[in-house]
Formats: sequence, structure tokens, C-alpha cells
Amino acid sequence: MSQGNGGPILALGSCELDIARGLLVRDGKPVALRCKAFDLLTYLSRNVGRVATKSELMSAVWPDVFVTEDSLTQAVRELRKALQDESQTIIRTVAKRGYVLSLPDTPRQERSGQPSVAVLRFSNEGAPDDSPLVDGFAEDIVNALARFGTVVVLARNSGFAFVSDSASDWRAVGDSLGATYLVRGRATTRADGMRVTVSLMTASTGEVLWSDTFSASGGQIFEMQEEIASRVVNRLVARLDDAGIKQATPKPPDSLAAYELVLRGLARLRGYGDDDNQAARDLFQAAVDKDPTYALAHSYTALADLIIGGYAEASSALLASLIDRAECAVTLAPEEPRCHRVLAQALISARRFEAAEHHLQRAFDLNPYDADTIAQMGYLLTMRGRPLEALAAIDSAIRINPIHPDWYHYDRAIAQYSAGDYKAALVSMSKVPPRTPWRLARLAGCHAQLGELNEAQRIMAEVKRIAPDYSPLEFAQTGIAFEHASDAEHLIAGVAKALAAYEDQG
Repeated sequence: MSQGNGGPILALGSCELDIARGLLVRDGKPVALRCKAFDLLTYLSRNVGRVATKSELMSAVWPDVFVTEDSLTQAVRELRKALQDESQTIIRTVAKRGYVLSLPDTPRQERSGQPSVAVLRFSNEGAPDDSPLVDGFAEDIVNALARFGTVVVLARNSGFAFVSDSASDWRAVGDSLGATYLVRGRATTRADGMRVTVSLMTASTGEVLWSDTFSASGGQIFEMQEEIASRVVNRLVARLDDAGIKQATPKPPDSLAAYELVLRGLARLRGYGDDDNQAARDLFQAAVDKDPTYALAHSYTALADLIIGGYAEASSALLASLIDRAECAVTLAPEEPRCHRVLAQALISARRFEAAEHHLQRAFDLNPYDADTIAQMGYLLTMRGRPLEALAAIDSAIRINPIHPDWYHYDRAIAQYSAGDYKAALVSMSKVPPRTPWRLARLAGCHAQLGELNEAQRIMAEVKRIAPDYSPLEFAQTGIAFEHASDAEHLIAGVAKALAAYEDQG
């Protein structure tokens, strides 16, 4: 399984819409929808808070076919049934006009006294294949903004759930993200570079505080990112009467081609396809070949190797090799927090906990609003036998990144199980979508610890059906890098109880 999902996930009542994987999910299970109904929901989700006319919807969902309003009405009816939206509060009918998607059941994120900013997904005005480049460019602006430390910067997954060119209810977007300010943009890639228009607005009123257009080619693209981040922060500073720039700018890669390869690699790494991790690894290595000094390319190559190797299941030789590469990346870019974070992940798998904590803390010091770093600190705390502290860290990460990748649920479930809260662990594990043998074995272990042996037996039978040669007990013994034997034994006990229930029934 890849680390996380790059696509947006939107909470819709009791369901979650995962556009990247083409799924509507409830309690971790896909909700059946016909193709056109899902296309309609996707279109509405990209225009949250805006009335979409009936003719607009029919053109978007049935572009090459003549249909009557009955087809649209039937699709809306199917969506409301799937969303359990009997009260029509999620998909609302606007008389004589059309429909609007609202988020009445989405809990508003708590806002601290410190202002927060979300960078929305930039609109790609070029070729569709350039979307990973535009997304990566915007994500680097997120990272650049976070280094200033003036405002809380929401994580990529949260902001990217909303598209910049959607004429949305910006107050609703700000409320759902817990964002005080929104950064919108549109970009066009060209053979020699990129043209970008960016605006900063107040979420509560839609007031545009600043807007400008930038063009750059070659290595100037990286200067343009820093300039955009600097202009956004400076405008906020002027409005907030706050401090200025705090962190030095990291050295950009020498090769624009290497940068593009890394962005495309990240888009694959966040997927769930069978070949996504290997494809991402190949792209990262190609970036290293083009620019051997590009630190992030080295880091992400090491991360892809770690994922492919199975984290703690990786051989000692592989772990030593990828740790060497991750350390090389930190040497090349000591002020790049993502390099420290990747190195920490490798060190956890190698059970070098003190060193891992040092590098995660360094990543946090460099970028205190990187939700992924905070969540991974939570995972490390679980591995070190401190699950309650871990849960506090993961909850903090979720507040910064409310629309987060799926691996947050996985890490939270491990902490909850370690803390003895098996019911909560079941809920978290149910939100991790791939039905892998290990995920199912973990679910069975939770049920067994709760005394629900019939359910544990049923799930373990499913494990044996889809992976007859898989040994859940062996993985429980070696596959998770706990520091203390007692934590590993706790996990083994749940899996062993589930296996015993399966074998007794057999």
C-alpha cells in the first residue's frame, strides 16, 4: 500500500467522497453508484456552495448525449438515497434553477487564535497531463508558506479538496477547513516554464486582499514559488501587523526536468494502484540521474524503497542502503524538513528510535505546521510505548489537515489498539480502504479482544480466502517496529485469539 492518497476526500454526511479512487465510501465500504450518478456527484463536489443549473449539469454529465431532465432527476434521487439525504440538506434543490451541494453535516474545524491559510488546488489551464506539475507547484507553495511561521498553514490534502476556479461559497469552504484565508491560483505550463495567477482572499467575506500574475522559465520557477509565498505572507503580515520571514530558502534543484519528475513521482506515490510505488520509484531515480544534488529526489527514492520493502519487514541490507540515501539527502538539504521526515521513517523501521525522534523533531522545528510530520511523530510515540501521547499528536495533525490521507487512520488505529481502546481502533481501521490481509487481521484482532469471536472468525476466514499462504501471526511478531516487547505481545495476543477462533470453528 502506498503512503497516503493524493486525491481530495470530502465528507458528505455519513459518507466520504474519494474522487481520486472513484469511490463513495461509508464506514470504510464502497457505496454502489451508477457511473452517471457518480459523475454528477463529482461535478457538484467541485462546486460546493454554488448553484449548478440543470442545463449545466446535463452538459457536464451527459456531454455527448441528448437527455431530458428526467435523467438528471433520477441521478439526483439515486445520490440522495446513497447519501441517506432524505432531508435534502446535502444536495439541495433550488427552485427553477438547479441543485447545490452543501456540507451541513461537516463539523467545522476549530480555529485557534492564530490565523490560518489554505492553498486551494490550482486550476490547470494547460494540457491534462500537466495536472501533477500544477499540483506539485502549488504544494511547494504550501511548504514555502509553512517555513515563515507567521500563520498556520493547512496541509495539502485539506486545501486541495477544493478547486480554485469553482465559484464556491468561500465562507463555507473556509469553515469546513478552519481557514481564515484562502490562496487561489491558476497555472499554464509551457515548453519553457509556467505562467501563474495567484490571489489571496479572506474566507469569511470573499474579499481579495492581493492578486498578481507571474511568469518564469527554467530555474526561475523555484524563485517564483518563493516570491509568491513571500508576497502572500507579506500581505498577511501587513494585515495582521505580524513578523516577517523567519526561515532561509532551500536550494532548488539545478534541473527543471528533475523537479518535474519528482512531482510526477509524488502523484504516483499517493495512488493505490498495484504498480504505483514502483512507477514512483522509477521517476524519483530518474530525477536523481538528472540532478545528483537534488535532495528531495534522493529522499523520495528512499521512501519508495521503504514502502516497496514493507517498512519494518524490509531486510537489514535494504534498510541500511535506503538510510544511507536518506542521510545523503539530509546532508544535501539540512533545512528541508521533508528530508528529515523521510529519514525518520526509515530509522523507525530499523528500530533506531532515538535517531528517528531526533529527525522528526528537526522536521517539526523547521516546519511546525506540517501535519504529516506531526502525525508521524504520533506513530513514533506509539512505537515507543506512549499511545496516549501519540493520539494527542495525531489529533493535532488532523486539526491542521482535516481532509487527510488514509494512513492517518491506520496510525491512529495502532495507537488506539495499543491504548486498549479496541472499539475506536475498529472505527479507524474501517476507514482504511484496501482490504489487505494485514488490515483484515488487525480488524479480527480487535474483535477478538472485545470478545466478539464469531466476527473475528469470519474476518480471519476472509484473510485465509484471499491470501492462503499469509501468516498474520508472523507479521504481528515482526512486521511492526515496537520498541518494547510488551507492546508487540499485546498485538500478537489479539491476532492469536482471532486465529484460534478461526481454527476452532474449522
